[in-house]
Amino acid sequence: MRFYRLAAAAAVLLGLAACGSGGAGGIGGILGGGALECNPGTQVQLANPGPNQSVGGGIGSIEIVANGNNNTLYSTYNQWNLQLISNLGDQVTSGSLNLTADPNGPHPYQSDFYYSASIQSLPSGRIWTVELNQTSNNCTPYPLQSFST
Repeated sequence: MRFYRLAAAAAVLLGLAACGSGGAGGIGGILGGGALECNPGTQVQLANPGPNQSVGGGIGSIEIVANGNNNTLYSTYNQWNLQLISNLGDQVTSGSLNLTADPNGPHPYQSDFYYSASIQSLPSGRIWTVELNQTSNNCTPYPLQSFST
């Protein structure tokens, strides 16, 4: 009887793992307590505002810079957005990413590709942590740097 219970439990776990999609994490997501981190496939950082920069709340957009164009982010950029979380718990989600040119932007990589996303006005007096989120995948947003308003 004990063997049948163990076999049934194993079958349930395998069935649940098969239901995991995208970055849901399969058994690791079930037993590990969460989704895998969204993976852009390359290095990414804030470009405008820059990391730790202080800006006005009406900036209108956030820009990021990525290393190269042979990666997941470049091939699926319209399926990504930015999530901003303030030190006071405010949460703001941007529009979808768009490729953009920024010849005067920071050049941290050998091959820089810039993406921007529209953002609503932000309250002042906050520190905003920016996260890169793949909207077509059930994954944990990829953390970037912070800026303040």
